[in-house]
Amino acid sequence: MYSILRRRSKSKFSPSFLRRARMEALEPRWVLSAPTVADVNICSTAWATEFVDYLETAQLGTDGYSVPVGSAQLTTLPWVNLDQIRITFNEDVDVQMGDLSLSGVNTTAYTFSAFSYDSNTYTATWTLSQTLGKDKMFIDLDADGIDPVRDVSDNVLDGEWTDSTSTYNSGNGTAGGDFQFRFNVLPGDGNASNSVSIIDPMLGNMLKGKQAGDQDYNARYDVDGDGVITSTDCSLMYSRLGHSLPSGNPVGMSDDAPTTAGFAAVNVDEDAADQVLSLFDVFDDAEDNDGDLTYQIVNNTNPDLFASVDIDGINGELTLDFAFDEFGESLLTIRATDSSGLCVDTTLTVNVASTNQAPVISNFVVWGEGCDMWTIEGVVTDVDDDVEGMIVTLGGILASYNLTATVQADGTFSVTERLEGLISAVATAQTEDDEGAESNLAETLVVIS
Repeated sequence: MYSILRRRSKSKFSPSFLRRARMEALEPRWVLSAPTVADVNICSTAWATEFVDYLETAQLGTDGYSVPVGSAQLTTLPWVNLDQIRITFNEDVDVQMGDLSLSGVNTTAYTFSAFSYDSNTYTATWTLSQTLGKDKMFIDLDADGIDPVRDVSDNVLDGEWTDSTSTYNSGNGTAGGDFQFRFNVLPGDGNASNSVSIIDPMLGNMLKGKQAGDQDYNARYDVDGDGVITSTDCSLMYSRLGHSLPSGNPVGMSDDAPTTAGFAAVNVDEDAADQVLSLFDVFDDAEDNDGDLTYQIVNNTNPDLFASVDIDGINGELTLDFAFDEFGESLLTIRATDSSGLCVDTTLTVNVASTNQAPVISNFVVWGEGCDMWTIEGVVTDVDDDVEGMIVTLGGILASYNLTATVQADGTFSVTERLEGLISAVATAQTEDDEGAESNLAETLVVIS
């Protein structure tokens, strides 16, 4: 791995320049037909910027701590808040959260809460659901599963690695083979003795007050990674007296995460009927049956678009029940998790197009006031448009009078006219909105007494 090269000599060049140069220099070593792992970096989201910058300046890792390779690979990591794994590749790759599994002796399977990939640095970052405690860790990065890590040319990861022996990029020159990598975590083990004894806080106390960049500063005793060795670091080490690595070794996980074919976008009109989508057609797993996977909605960018979104895990169905008169776009993130806790996410795009609803006339009446004076009134509603100013055409027995009424801001319309010769018959009223959608034909019986 290139990280070990960084430790061998000082240079007037910046670490970032050296990193790029050395990665480029690695390429001619053999003809690379497959991507390889170039660095494993363990870090914490709680580390201070000063601490992270010190690690890079001291050539101990970029944006975290690069696990040494060769004989130093299993040296314990002493920090108390490790919660990220960063893997850098020698080229751009397609890698997903479910491609990595992390197992240990004390914890059989660790889980991840977030994932990101930087295509500029070829670095994938997995954020753990919890900080790492004392354990022997086993990384397995998928190169043999249903959907392994691969490059943009579809070459599968070349991942072979021999713990405490390999000192270069992963692989044996042939595509395929999971990247399996060991490291040890023992919070508080400042002197790397594989146990936390009274010596660790004593040595830490001797360095108290030293800050990142000071001549005698030692990052291993800054166990909380805040950039300065304090009494807090000593207390954290002291609280772990007697801790040691568990006996035995992690067996690793041969289980592959589920894979997904993705959903086709759902495009419907406003007030559409329920849409039922198959989860079994979208997700797959090498070890578990479709019905044994757990499905959940982990994000919905526009919940108002739906009356409900339901998952039937037994039958593998996702049902979208659309809310009345709602339209717009929503992105639903659906997750499938296997029996080992490994998962894969996919995004379903739902577009609900707005449809123009016609206006509705209600409470339409015609009543007489005497002396052939008649009042005609009613109410217009429209869920899409402003009704003010709509023109109601009066017909039926009223047609010969060429009457219209203008709808007011509150939706009412009313007109009073002298209508000589009016007889008992049905009167009608109808209007339309600005898009030309016609309302219902409202009817009422005019009764001449």
